[in-house]
Parts: sequence; structure tokens; C-alpha cells
Amino acid sequence: MVILFLLQLHILEIRHIPEALPYFVTPKAIDENSTLLQQLPHWAACSITQALEFLTPAYKGHPRVMAYVLRVLESYPPQRVTFFMPQLVQALRYDDEKLVEGYLLRATQRSDIFAHILIWNLQGETCEPESGKDSSAKHAAFLALLPLVRQRIIDGFNEKASDVFRREFDFFDKVTSISGALYPLPKEERRAGIRRELEKIEMQGDDLYLPTAPNKIVKGIQVDSGIPLQSAAKVPIMITFDVADHDSDQNDIKPQACIFKVGDDCRQDVLALQVISLLKDIFEAVGLSLYLFPYGVLPTGPERGIIEVVPNTRSRSQMGETTDGGLYEIFQQDYGPVGSPGFEAARENFIVSSAGYAVASLLLQPKDRHNGNLLIDSAGRLVHIDFGFILEISPGGNMRFESAHFKLSHEMTQLIDPSGAMKSETWHLFVSLCVKGYLAARRYMDGIINTVLMMLDSGLPCFSRGDPIGNLRKRFHPEMSEREAANYMIRACSDAYNKWTTAGYDLIQYMQQGIEK
Repeated sequence: MVILFLLQLHILEIRHIPEALPYFVTPKAIDENSTLLQQLPHWAACSITQALEFLTPAYKGHPRVMAYVLRVLESYPPQRVTFFMPQLVQALRYDDEKLVEGYLLRATQRSDIFAHILIWNLQGETCEPESGKDSSAKHAAFLALLPLVRQRIIDGFNEKASDVFRREFDFFDKVTSISGALYPLPKEERRAGIRRELEKIEMQGDDLYLPTAPNKIVKGIQVDSGIPLQSAAKVPIMITFDVADHDSDQNDIKPQACIFKVGDDCRQDVLALQVISLLKDIFEAVGLSLYLFPYGVLPTGPERGIIEVVPNTRSRSQMGETTDGGLYEIFQQDYGPVGSPGFEAARENFIVSSAGYAVASLLLQPKDRHNGNLLIDSAGRLVHIDFGFILEISPGGNMRFESAHFKLSHEMTQLIDPSGAMKSETWHLFVSLCVKGYLAARRYMDGIINTVLMMLDSGLPCFSRGDPIGNLRKRFHPEMSEREAANYMIRACSDAYNKWTTAGYDLIQYMQQGIEK
């Protein structure tokens, strides 16, 4: 009440402060149609993540709030807004006044890339929910709307935009469809089958780009690069393209491998990688050296999608196929003896990346962290992939076998903490980075939570049990002071240190899947 009184007293003086919005633009204010909402036309633009929260059902599409949100979205270049495309597609569920749809259609006129990303996301949603999920009239209306919005976008293209759209989508539809053509073939014939199919595909034009990274212009396909990947029922394929950076020398061509999946829903990976990307931006904004690699993932149709392969990496299980030693021995083999510049640089890279993923893992709670899902790049940095189990869900009927907040196995601690007793300088560096990263993330808690909150009605598995949003908020511990939060993170690091459940889960994966410990 005191804050509201002060707001009313000084309302004209603080209209340039978007951070004040949550104090008076609340679900309660909406229900009461508060007179303070009349100030919104004059208020400074907030962040996109704050605007997204105002699109949730709790704000009931209030006309003044919606007008403000649309003004905010229009103030950002479409390229910035494409990052939040999954959330904007979900906002169409509650868009009774067609205001979000109107914004999206206007933005497609400003940017072909925005239009394409929107169409792919619309196509990625157009599948019925699994049995037991929301099958209400509201959901049915949402599903019926998506192809209509898609068609309105296409109908709005001029001749040039229509030509670009047709060539871009035709090319990647053909590449994705190779997976279906391989399914009837015996395993030993599939690699040759990929090559045959790739040779049939012509590149039309020199302006095609990777859907997962529009800044990467496709210069060609490496027809010998196609690899069928291991999967129980489907045939995902990996293809390598020759690409050049849109804003650099077009003759500077580099390889970029992508995995094309059919029969898998990639949308949950997109959400996890959005959070990781937000954390990466937060760390960079406050000058922290923590490393994260949010690789590109894009759903392109019902249970179809494209996943960028992280360059210059091997999974930890692949490393296990060539050596019997742990990471400590592998790093000496690859970078030089302990104490050498090469080894110590790689060790530091491992520490700053392990700390980055420790913070991300504490918040997202990714499970299934076996050594097939942990990559090490050529500089020694750790990268997590595959986010099929996040927030409240875990493999094996939610047994929650991995109980540490993040993976810190014995071989990881050997590398991070040569003392073996949490007393080395490198261990203290790791813990210090974890603490600084966690404290920085807490300052941007609302933006991260809003990004996840907007996906709540999406039908993603990670929302299928428990209280995912409430528990995500709890993991930020907003009730704690900075000192208390720092001590909490220090305890989380100590708890994860060589926790027996991590080793136990690796052993189960080795016995069941043949994934190297």
C-alpha cells in the first residue's frame, strides 16, 4: 500500500522508469480497472520479457495494457523480437482482440526473416496434444488459427518475398524429408541413401540461409557428409553445409553441421536454450567470463526440427572410446603436461564453462546428464546438449535419480580441484564464478521466469507435473539477501562435489545404453 501511495504521489516524475511497472500493472489492478493504468500511454518502453508477462491470461487482454505492450514490441527491431517467437505464438491463444496477430503480421512486412521464423514456429505447433493434455475448445481454436495466420503471412508477401520464401522452405523441406526416405532402408545402406538424396537437391539462388542461424548464408551442401544417427524408431540425419557469414567476406566459407529430426518435438530444447541464451547475455552484460554455448534449434513442422551441431566438439562418451583415462588424463594428452600453458589454459576454459552450466543447470534442472549429452570443445570448454528432461521431469518415470543441482562428477572435480579436498585455487575460482553468475541471474529473475511462464500452456512435457514456475522462482531464492544467496550457491557446489548419484546414473547409462562413463 505504501508503494502504491508513493507511486500515485510521484507518478508524473517516474514515467521514464519501466522498472516501476510491476508495482501498479498487476492482475489486481486489472480486475479493479485502476486509474493508474491511464498512465501507460505515457510510460517508457520496458524490456521484451516484461512485455511478454503482460500478454499472459492474468492480465485479461486489458486494452490499455495491450496498447502499451504493442507499442513496446513495435519499438524493437523485428530481429530482436524473433528470439521470443515461441512465446508470441503462445500469446495467440489468448488474443481475442487479434492485437498480437496484428502486430505479428505487421512485423512480417518489415522483415522476411521474421516472417520465415514465425511460419516455422506456427508449423511446429500444428499437432494435436498428446492424450491427457489440454483438448479444450480454447486449444482447438488455437490450433485452427495457426494455419490461417500462416496463410495470411504468405498472402501478404510481395513477389520478391514470395520467391525467397518458396526457395528457402522448399530447400530445407527436401533436406528434412530425407529422413523419411531412409526409414525403409537397412542400416548399412542408409549413408549411401543420404548421398543419393542430397545429390537430387538443387540450390536455387545464393541467398538461402540456415534456419537456425539466419546470418549464415548457405554456399553448398557437402554431399559426402550425410550421417544417419542412432535412434530407436526414427532416422535423424546429420548434414554439413558450407556457410559464410552474411556480414563478412562471402569467400570465407566454413562448415556447419545440422541434425534434421522427424518424429521428435524440439520445442522444449528451444525453451531451455532460450534460458541459456538469456543467461549468456546477462553474464556478458555484467562482465563475467562464464561460458555458455546456446546452439540453434528450430521446430519446422509437427515433430520436425533442425538442430545445429556444436562445432569442434566431442562428447565425453566419444572420448571414452579412445582412452581409458579420465578427463584429467585426457587433458594432459591433448593439451600438454599439468602446469604447461596449454593445459592450464584448457583447465581454465573447462572451469569457466562448467561454472556457466552449473548456474544454468541449477535453474533449469536438466536431467539425463549422461556422458553422451556432455561435449568438450577443442579449447577444453564444456557444453551441455539435449534438454528433453528439464524443470520437474526426469527419465525413468520421474525417479529423480540425479539429485545434485548440477553434474560435478569425480573426473570433473579431479580437473577443477587438484587438491581433492575443495582447497585449491582452481576450486575457489570455480565456486567464485558460480556465485557471481547466480547473483547476476537473480537480478534478471523476472525476465527469465516470464520467458518460461509464457510457454506454460504449450503442452511441453516439462510443464506436465508439479509446480514448474513456482519451483523455478524458488530456485532464485528472492527472499534471500545477496550474502545468503552467495552462501546458498557455495553449499550447492559442495553438495554437487562428487555426489554419488551422479556416478550411479553414469553407471546405469553405461549398462543400459552402452554410453561410456
